[in-house]
Amino acid sequence: MVAALGAVPTVLWAAASSAAAGGALDPAAGSGYAEFSNAFTGSAKNVDISRFENGVSVLPGTYNVDIFVNEGRVSRQNMEFRAVEGMKNAQPCFTYAELLQMGVDVGKLDPARINAQNTCIAIGDVSPDATATMDMGELRLNVSIPQASLLKHARGYVSPALWDQGETAFLLGYNFNAYSINQSYSGPRASGGNAIGTDGTPVQVQGSTLYTLGPGGAYVPSATGNYMLSNNGTYVPVQIGSYTPAQAGGYSYNDINAYLGLNLGFNIAGWRVRSVETAQWDQKTGRTNWHNFNTTATHDITQWKAQFTVGDSYTQGIVFDTTPFRGITIYSDDRMLPDSQQGFAPVVRGVANTQARVEVRQNGNLLLETTVAPGPFVINDLYSTGYGGDLTVTVFEADGTMHTFTVPYSAVPMLLRPGVSRWAITDGQVRDTTLRNGMPYFVEGTYQRGINNWLTLYGGVQSTYRDLYHSYLGGAAVNTPIGAFALDVTNSHTTFKGAGGSLSGYSSRLSYSKAIPTSGTTLAVASYRYSNDNFLTLSDAVQTQDQLTSLHSTNWAAPVVLRAKQRIQVTLNQDFGGKYGQLYFNGSRNTYWNGMPDATTYQLGYSNSYRRVNFGITASRTYTSSPAFNGGHYDNQFGLNVSIPLGGPSSRNSPMLSAMVSHDDTMGNNDRVGINGTFGERSQYNYNANVNYTDQGNSNTTASGNLGWQAAYGNLNAGYSYSSHYQQGSVGASGGVVVHGGGITLAPQIDLNSPIAIIEAPDAKGARVSSSGQTRIDGRGYAVATSLMPYRMNDVTLDPASTSMDVELQTTRVQTAPRAGAVVPLKFSTVSGRAALIRAKQPNGDVLPFGAEVIDASGNSVGTVGQGGQMFVRGAEEGGALTVRWGDSDQEQCKVNYQLPPRIKGSAYSMDATTAVCR
Repeated sequence: MVAALGAVPTVLWAAASSAAAGGALDPAAGSGYAEFSNAFTGSAKNVDISRFENGVSVLPGTYNVDIFVNEGRVSRQNMEFRAVEGMKNAQPCFTYAELLQMGVDVGKLDPARINAQNTCIAIGDVSPDATATMDMGELRLNVSIPQASLLKHARGYVSPALWDQGETAFLLGYNFNAYSINQSYSGPRASGGNAIGTDGTPVQVQGSTLYTLGPGGAYVPSATGNYMLSNNGTYVPVQIGSYTPAQAGGYSYNDINAYLGLNLGFNIAGWRVRSVETAQWDQKTGRTNWHNFNTTATHDITQWKAQFTVGDSYTQGIVFDTTPFRGITIYSDDRMLPDSQQGFAPVVRGVANTQARVEVRQNGNLLLETTVAPGPFVINDLYSTGYGGDLTVTVFEADGTMHTFTVPYSAVPMLLRPGVSRWAITDGQVRDTTLRNGMPYFVEGTYQRGINNWLTLYGGVQSTYRDLYHSYLGGAAVNTPIGAFALDVTNSHTTFKGAGGSLSGYSSRLSYSKAIPTSGTTLAVASYRYSNDNFLTLSDAVQTQDQLTSLHSTNWAAPVVLRAKQRIQVTLNQDFGGKYGQLYFNGSRNTYWNGMPDATTYQLGYSNSYRRVNFGITASRTYTSSPAFNGGHYDNQFGLNVSIPLGGPSSRNSPMLSAMVSHDDTMGNNDRVGINGTFGERSQYNYNANVNYTDQGNSNTTASGNLGWQAAYGNLNAGYSYSSHYQQGSVGASGGVVVHGGGITLAPQIDLNSPIAIIEAPDAKGARVSSSGQTRIDGRGYAVATSLMPYRMNDVTLDPASTSMDVELQTTRVQTAPRAGAVVPLKFSTVSGRAALIRAKQPNGDVLPFGAEVIDASGNSVGTVGQGGQMFVRGAEEGGALTVRWGDSDQEQCKVNYQLPPRIKGSAYSMDATTAVCR
């Protein structure tokens, strides 16, 4: 392959008599001879470039172009141009898929000409009024299509015909970690003596009370033999097992643990099989425990915009609480909707008196600007913006007048757009490994429907097969000027097997959210109230029945399962704007029916920055009521953290110095200072080092450090920490493997729930996948592109900066619209061959004319001569011959025979340069 160096720039045209550079256009010259002055080109004579006088000609071939339809960008892709008789420029060939992508209503067109088998559809076949104009300077194809020939779709719409289910492939994501610890401690002995649990946990036993050693060296009391107070002040189940006496005055402990997590996947014929496996190994026991979390098979139901899943999964958790199950489920998939139809945003309705421009703003930010015809208008494709904030709609009339109105907009999770539905149906077996007497079968169905701008209705039903449990839920979500509310009521009825009795109760749930743009305030409140202790969730009912069966009890009212009484959660965020920072507050309170202690937590935080210094203040208060504390117990925590960048604002990979001081009523004072940052050409290495001091128990200073490497085909990390009581070290690795039609390809990470692309770019080793971190094309010409969005057009780009000069990428960007979890093959065309720059002169020493046509040995026109007689050559390993022509006579053409020097080993990343004479 041969290509001329340089592209023809915007041209200053001159008549034949003009000799000065930048000469003025001579109207009398008409469209005849056009030339560049030799002052600009460096040529010995002016060159005829009349083929460019009406702009750069579009020659037949394939070009990588940006496609704009009615001034809106659709995609960037390769487009074939073919010569058409009677037309100076080659015309674009559209495929059926490209017309769908551009939103053409193909159903209205002649099926004999517009069909999937036709690979070259002319723009005139779409509509006599449609046009396609190529801008070679910008590599932009401007397509104009009348609205009557286009489908009316919401913004962000991608035709299901373009959704790609990908190829058959096997996927493996892995996460490995090995952890070694060496502990020794000499501390106070309780009257019951020190002990060590079988899991290595140091404990003290005093009477019937169990104490465990906290990180600060203090022994923390448990509530009972079955519950232990965790560091955040809440009770968690614990099984210590049997105890082995510690050495007198303390203990020592050494162990190595290893963990391997595997995410397995297999795609075939649109089915996506997924399984999660884990393995844990412990040196002390010498045992390896394997565990399967779930295995599922999923397939799209395109017509319903839904997913079908069979295997081990979870219910949606939107209307009812999430329930793990083994069975089948069919549910609507919001991801299949256009971006502008997901979440909640109100429909804007108004009236325009003229051809008007309409602006929709929220908090002063422009969400949408569009032009509407005179009369009523409807805007129903606004993008969702979280909690919301009232919309301000301004109509700018053509006569200069304008009018404004407000549309309330607050959101809660239950709100849907008008006309949008969300549903799910599940049939399966409750999946709970703690159940000892069988897992009951159940069905669940839920449905939500957006009625209008202010109302969404929803409901659901749950029922087990053998009359153990039934529940019914109904509710509504309302969007009002003072905020968004959602209220629902659930009735449950439980009949225990062999107990001779039943429980019936009600639960109510209220949620509220409001965004106040003028003050920068966002408030969200959720409250759950269970009317009496007879209300049970499905999980409560199943566990209670299981325990009653195990105890052979007929007392169905026995409080054998922890049951919630009331729960309230409050989240408040306050942005003071500019230099005044942000404030947040989170609060929650949980109460229970059967005597378990209440739990209340409050968190308050403030963050800001001064110049380049960031700082934050946090405070929290946790209340727990327990006999272990002879009543109520408060745990207060306070903290201050500061981070300072080391280096100037423009310095690259500047490390960050951070410091934190904190106080915890239980754990004491803790001070930490550390430094972290990245290094490497692409910031592929990261590090952190910390020194930590605590005054709890025996005062202790700990030093630790970590080093990580984000490689092209995986991630590695290692860490070490040291104190007077212990030494700890760890190593880890994570990444992914894809087995596909082209072989085996490694990836730094893989999310099996998201689609990926297998990039094939022959000989382009080292090219970086711009959208996937450190990922690069391997030696076989493959790479895995991640972070793709399902059912959306995704741009996948390659950066050829690190490739060999002997390889040319014909395109650096390819688009795809993958289905969820798909493995999509993407081919990047490349041309390989030795690269060289030839500076050619004529026998008399003059450089070759700028703009002269270059023809290869096969007679194909491959480009033009650049300034100074330079030509870029690719493909000939030792040398070759080119013909250069700048006129029709024999005196206006010559032949260049060039010879390249022998290739130096390891020089593939450089370009050879040589000189030649054109004879």
